[in-house]
Amino acid sequence: MAGGLERVYGTEEDKVNCSFYIKIGACRYENKCQRIHSIPPISQTILFKHMYQNSPMEVAIASGNAVSQAGIEEALEKFENFYEDVFLKLAEFGEIEDLIVCENIGDHLVGNVYVKYTSELFAESCFNALQNLSYENRPLQMEYSPVLDFSSAKCKQYIDGTCQRGGACNYLHLKKISTKFKKSLFNQMYEEHPEYRDKKEKEVPEKSPKKNKKKDKKSKKKKSSSSRESSRRNSIERQKMINDWNETGIQNVSQAQKMMYGNNMPAPVYTPKVSMRTSPELLQLQLQLAALKEQLAAIKMS
Repeated sequence: MAGGLERVYGTEEDKVNCSFYIKIGACRYENKCQRIHSIPPISQTILFKHMYQNSPMEVAIASGNAVSQAGIEEALEKFENFYEDVFLKLAEFGEIEDLIVCENIGDHLVGNVYVKYTSELFAESCFNALQNLSYENRPLQMEYSPVLDFSSAKCKQYIDGTCQRGGACNYLHLKKISTKFKKSLFNQMYEEHPEYRDKKEKEVPEKSPKKNKKKDKKSKKKKSSSSRESSRRNSIERQKMINDWNETGIQNVSQAQKMMYGNNMPAPVYTPKVSMRTSPELLQLQLQLAALKEQLAAIKMS
């Protein structure tokens, strides 16, 4: 009997516990759900409900609407500032394993921030320290989360670029962030808190003279800040993320047209993406490519 209960716990067969809450840490029915949402008394993961405030531009991106290049750049800049600020603050309480922010716009997921520490003790330290505090003049809504494996909480179709539910999906759509930028934040965490890395590697840190300690720390902080700024401004990966967002928007529009028109879908109209960085020569090539695509579409329709 006990073995059977363990087998079905957290699955669709579990008629007592909400499988979505166990897997995602949030449920669209919230308090009205007919199944139990068991908040763990302690966990490595803390959920900050609705902590991140999306701008109208970010809502448009999450919904798959067409957004200008400048708009996407602005949204990325805003999010990276938030991510850096929150990551470095949370790192003061313990070693972070991962920090993710939801792009979903459903009421139960919008703006949700999950931080997973490498130890429950670190998470407890953070949870206790931030009680009754606010972020950007809004009280923090914290709770321990049952989610320990973000891979099962993420929307696989969103990762593949095929999710048709967009921001309304009930699985996690994570806000994109440059791997290089994220790595620079982890490096800074270990520089400012060498005890995290030393404990992991089971090495005893060498003691430096007190008179140079402050200078070394300042130098490291300046170096990591410069490296992180470089990661944000000049990353090829960051430009790829912008292009991916543009392509995702086009795919979502195409899927919506297929659902509306079926087999009678009109020929697609290609509009070249023009930005401040687009040279006249490149624009001419884009227009020529647009004309070729329209010709091919007309041939296929005939």
